[in-house]
Amino acid sequence: MLSLALDSCYNVFCKKYEKLEGKQFSIYDADYVVFHSPYNKACQQVAKHLYDSKVQPTTLIPKQVGNMYTASLYAALASVIHNKNGTLAGQRIVMFSYGSGLTSTMFSFKINEGQHPFSLSNIASILDVSKKLESRHVVAPEKFVAALKLLEHRYGTKDFAMSQDTSLIAPGTYYLTQVDHIYRTFYAVKGAAPATAVSNGH
Repeated sequence: MLSLALDSCYNVFCKKYEKLEGKQFSIYDADYVVFHSPYNKACQQVAKHLYDSKVQPTTLIPKQVGNMYTASLYAALASVIHNKNGTLAGQRIVMFSYGSGLTSTMFSFKINEGQHPFSLSNIASILDVSKKLESRHVVAPEKFVAALKLLEHRYGTKDFAMSQDTSLIAPGTYYLTQVDHIYRTFYAVKGAAPATAVSNGH
């Protein structure tokens, strides 16, 4: 199913690229190809040398963190920004996102250097991937399983409050505090003055 989705997306992408750029697309026109993790291995089998140069630099965070579903595509993009230390100006990146069934998308863009605070070097600095990966906490498998069971138990439910233990999250992080009787979700920010942001949930 994945190969069908990838082939279909790639064919449409090539047609659009030719229409916009006035020339046929070649994989050599892409400096990096970013895949929704963990589905990049199919390409590794097809062209190892291209995989090593165009895909491998995007795999750091997905390999370290595991499947993040929607976020995995952008974690892979963050990986290449980190690996190139923000030196990507002028390079083309192709993104391929794959979801349930055959839902998939392929698009590309060229990286501009940007102005501070949106410069590539500043983005790489703020991402600080190495530090964030090193700051992870190891927990026993039993504790991880218990957390998953709690999430499963509360999925789709209402009228409950979350634990207020924020010791393992970084200052400035938003975290869920409660879901009320009409499914509104309430959040707080670690380290902020007592204040709550509300968003309609469910």
